[in-house]
Amino acid sequence: MNSVVLFRDHPAENWPSMRRYAERLEDALRHLAPSHLKVRSLVPPDPWPIPRGLLLRRMLTYPLWSRRRQGDLNHVLDHSYGHLLFGLDPERTVVTVHDIAPLLFPGKRLGMSQLAWQWAWRGALRAKRLIADSDFTRRLVIKRFRLSPERIVVVPLGVESAFRPLPEEAVERLRRRYAVPEAPLLLYVGNTQPRKNLEGLLRALAILWHQNPRVMLLQVGKPPTARQRALVESLGLRDAVHFLGLVPDADLVAFYNLADVFVFPSLYEGFGLPPLEAMACGTPVVASHAASLPEVVGDAGLLVDPRDPEAMAEAIHHVLQDPELAEELRRRGLERARQFTWERTAQETLAVYEAMLGNSRGGSC
Repeated sequence: MNSVVLFRDHPAENWPSMRRYAERLEDALRHLAPSHLKVRSLVPPDPWPIPRGLLLRRMLTYPLWSRRRQGDLNHVLDHSYGHLLFGLDPERTVVTVHDIAPLLFPGKRLGMSQLAWQWAWRGALRAKRLIADSDFTRRLVIKRFRLSPERIVVVPLGVESAFRPLPEEAVERLRRRYAVPEAPLLLYVGNTQPRKNLEGLLRALAILWHQNPRVMLLQVGKPPTARQRALVESLGLRDAVHFLGLVPDADLVAFYNLADVFVFPSLYEGFGLPPLEAMACGTPVVASHAASLPEVVGDAGLLVDPRDPEAMAEAIHHVLQDPELAEELRRRGLERARQFTWERTAQETLAVYEAMLGNSRGGSC
């Protein structure tokens, strides 16, 4: 019997995508793991009750905490916790690399958070194996850090079964509860970091408003910045944009179903779960052709230049005005989403575990 320990982020990080990855992977692993593998997950201790208490405790004590709890094989589920490798045995540890955004988009100054990211990366690169969500991320990591290609394998993420087409009554209940008017609806799900390119989407919406002033954009995720709110005002879009904040998962599924078009204009993504979730709900997708998104969307959505608001607006307008195209994108999206399951993610992750454990017993890797 070999023990596999999954090291999760602390919930106080408030990273919904990391929470979803950890929960869904753990559930699937528990169902699919062979009898000789015992899988358990651990969440680190609570933050210190001081300013920056989570970041400080993460950097100063979590590696020692992890050292005392490691298994025959360790899996750090988020590269931002790569500093655990200063406590864990690198030879029996794998780290999932979701993206390298903090290194590509470091912000304007070298603060404590940026130092923590760099330290986490130094730790993550010590691991025997790395798992990347996409081939784009794998290639980027290999090139940037000059890694041997054999050390990093691609394991795509999945979409959970809750993301599916809903009955019309359920969608209408959500519309009434959130007071969403009857209008052509665009949906964006994600945070408002610069790499997410919300500004580009707002400029595309302004172009669309000249063609159809009833079009509305719903944003689900963290609140916009003051600069983004100012851009809404300067573009005359006060009545066209609704910032909904974070919503329960059940409501998120209904919002995907409610939307006429899901738009994902990111400049950089390590994978991109929201377009996959939208496709699983039967919602036509217009997405950026940048980074990993072509791997996720394939030919099931319209891919556009994220730095060209006119091209983005034209693609959205095309879907809104062409019911046959919208229906074709729905069909392709549902078919595409069925290829990405958490069972597949778990099976391919288990293959990495077995290779590492076999190697540690003297077998081939």
